[in-house]
Amino acid sequence: MAHRKKGNLALKILGLILLMAAVLFLIYLLTVFHVLPVNFTIYVNAIFIGIIVYVILRIILSFLNRYLSKYMDKRKIHPIMFLLSILAYFILGVVVLSSLGIDVSSLILGGSLISVVLGLAANTVLSNQFAGILFVVVRPFNIGDLVTMNMWQYGGVFPTLFPKYFSVDRIEATAYTGQVVDITINYTILDMANGDRVKIPNGILVQGAIIIRKPGVLVKARYEIPKFIEFERVEPLIRKEIESIPDYMGSISITVDETTLNTYILMVVAKFNVLDVDEKRGEIFLRLMRLVEPMKSVN
Repeated sequence: MAHRKKGNLALKILGLILLMAAVLFLIYLLTVFHVLPVNFTIYVNAIFIGIIVYVILRIILSFLNRYLSKYMDKRKIHPIMFLLSILAYFILGVVVLSSLGIDVSSLILGGSLISVVLGLAANTVLSNQFAGILFVVVRPFNIGDLVTMNMWQYGGVFPTLFPKYFSVDRIEATAYTGQVVDITINYTILDMANGDRVKIPNGILVQGAIIIRKPGVLVKARYEIPKFIEFERVEPLIRKEIESIPDYMGSISITVDETTLNTYILMVVAKFNVLDVDEKRGEIFLRLMRLVEPMKSVN
């Protein structure tokens, strides 16, 4: 079916070229035999140049429309194609007027002045839309990716909790972490782990750093253990407990992080296939309490 459509399109283009060539040859003969004035050929040339440019622009717009349709729905494609169509018709008008011998420099200058005025008046809106088009074409991330988007413009936002004494958390004061659920012409939408949905303007996001998160997160937990409970004794038991937690991804590290006069601080780092770090940290603490506290009473 696709090959048939391509063949029909090629035949239409070939037929149009042959028709234009026949008409041009007929006009040339009429001009040679003085049936038509010589100046008439200028208008004919302008018409044919306009037709050729129009066909080329329509092919380009059709290609862009098909390309964007693979990654966006029709509601989002319409405003993009509308802006591109306006630009295409402006180019077509300039080409036709230029082929008629009309000076279009003033028109281009006037269009540039108008575009500057409109750009200054709608800088934020247009920057969001052009950034949205860039994201669709370049695709630095896809819908469904888990990402961290870091933007200096939002330096006063703290989407994560402050660190606790026995748990080393990482504060990303200017970042939002979540799953990409949609990319619109103006916004990129994330679903965050705490249940909130954030819409980030594309014009700001295009200036930021985007981290594509790999599956799974590292969960860190620190636990204080008396020194009479030897590390070599408790380490394999803790490892076995952590490995039995649901969503465990096969990566664990158990080390001594600090030491005091009578205790040492155990650092447990494990990887889980979840978004909520606090939930798995709580499970680790529960497992450690059930394992270690009975050992304290025995000794």
